Amino acid sequence: MQERNLDANDIEYSKYTIHIVDDSPLVITSLENILKPKKYIINSSSNGKEALEAISHKKPDLIILDIEMPVMNGYETIQKLKENKKTKNIPVIFLTALSKPDIIKKIFNLGASDYITKPFVVEEMLSRIEKEIKNIMLQTLLKEKMSKLAELLYVDPLTKASNKMHMTFLIKSKLQKIQNGQNKSFTLMYLDIDDFNNFIRVNGIDSNDSAIKKIAMIIKRSISDKDIVAHWHGDKFMICFYKISKEKIDVIAKDIRDKISKTLFNSSAHLTSSICIAQISKCENIATLIDRIENSMKDSKVTNRSSIVKIMDFAV
Repeated sequence: MQERNLDANDIEYSKYTIHIVDDSPLVITSLENILKPKKYIINSSSNGKEALEAISHKKPDLIILDIEMPVMNGYETIQKLKENKKTKNIPVIFLTALSKPDIIKKIFNLGASDYITKPFVVEEMLSRIEKEIKNIMLQTLLKEKMSKLAELLYVDPLTKASNKMHMTFLIKSKLQKIQNGQNKSFTLMYLDIDDFNNFIRVNGIDSNDSAIKKIAMIIKRSISDKDIVAHWHGDKFMICFYKISKEKIDVIAKDIRDKISKTLFNSSAHLTSSICIAQISKCENIATLIDRIENSMKDSKVTNRSSIVKIMDFAV
């Protein structure tokens, strides 16, 4: 992935908040006078304890932190910031009159992104702050690109549900957790539309996409936000449930089956579905697991379409 080069013209300064922590009102005023013309949002505190309280309510993009302060000094403050998962990634620039090598080494070991010595040079101050803002911008761009890439890899473009790749990854992860003793079991539901090929022959190939979209929507509206539905392939869907009881899974399966059978998919066309429910309580090869589910579905459809089959007992 090619890294984008950012310059000052790319920065919307008014989008970024800087929190200054210094016990000197003169230093705070000086920094505000330097930064406000750039249209940064500026907040300030006179010691570390006050800063931690303020930052917990309004998280800044960057912190400028003095070392020597009453109540709580800069060392203690950055330690508290880095211990908190909500603030640990906020970049911190130390502002200090102490420039000995051991001091500089200590502040970087504590997690500082940079430092500026007092008395500071205005151009240096602006340059170092701008460097951190550019890093924030690049990280944001990277997250956006990774999110788009994940969508391309894991989202089915037709239904906007998960795709087979994502569901396979999820099932493997669940199996691994059973093997590691992290989870005791998990539940899958496999849904197959009955005689879907005949439906397409009668209603035309153009009816395929709209029917699959409707089925996906019915499933999504029948499960919780924590459950994952995937368009497995063709007219088949796989649902992985977060946590669910035997009684609840039965209700959901019947609800999905009944809603599909009552839905009009064309001017006069109805569809039925067959469902297989499986609770996996031991680690097994994913290929073997999927074969068992699909074969159970095929066997059931031979004698009884629109059925609900269970291939493994629920744990008591």
